[in-house]
Amino acid sequence: MRFISPRLPLVTLFTLYLFTLLPHIAAAWGATGHRTIGEMTESLLTDKARKEVTAIFGNSSVAMISVWGDTMRSDSTYNYTHTWHYTNLDGELSREAFDTLVMKQTDGECVYRVMELTAHLKQFPNDTNMLKMLVHITQDMHCPMHLARAEDLGGNRIPIKWGERNINLHSLWDDVFVEFQKLSYTEYANHLQRVYPLQKIIFEGDNIAILEWAWETYQTTEIVYTSQLYTVKPYDYNFKYVSLLEKRLVTTAEHLAAILNYIYK
Repeated sequence: MRFISPRLPLVTLFTLYLFTLLPHIAAAWGATGHRTIGEMTESLLTDKARKEVTAIFGNSSVAMISVWGDTMRSDSTYNYTHTWHYTNLDGELSREAFDTLVMKQTDGECVYRVMELTAHLKQFPNDTNMLKMLVHITQDMHCPMHLARAEDLGGNRIPIKWGERNINLHSLWDDVFVEFQKLSYTEYANHLQRVYPLQKIIFEGDNIAILEWAWETYQTTEIVYTSQLYTVKPYDYNFKYVSLLEKRLVTTAEHLAAILNYIYK
């Protein structure tokens, strides 16, 4: 057990406290979910895009790179990206209000950064770290509890019972629900591609399309908030909501592949 010296300044203590919260606030899909999306994404890339992305990643796969945006948070060099993983929003927003709020950079900037990184990489396609961030942040933008409410830290402050476990709504949709399927990321990706045939989407760098994709996530988020009534019985919850989860994973892969194919066409 580590102890914090009472001689540390109050500001330092507060900073340390915030740092302990960041993994819970910022992580989306968990490693299995991110890699499942990455595996499906790679299958949708054009030959040219796959070749260029693989070369930039040093022969690593999109699946394995997908978690870099979370794992690199131990490097203080990237502290400025902590707010890139989410956008806090009120519930029951109109589409007009939603579009206005997600473009602001004062309460999380996930949607804005997907747009910015896409434009940046179109101009500078060999920027390795920003490509890694785009892969990760695009996936985060499609995770329901990352376009959620500030009042509960994206569901982190909503305790739920998952069978006998005490968790929160955010962690359920970050990784617990995916891990409940008891599949590796390659097994899950293969299963999803059989059940939901992947569609190649044409994307031409239009921010309106990215806003539409984010709006779809927000609408899913509203459903997830109401789902907390059913979490005490995991198998019942799985029966009721697994298709919602899986369609999110598949859609994320389709959208991410569309962005990468646009950048490297």
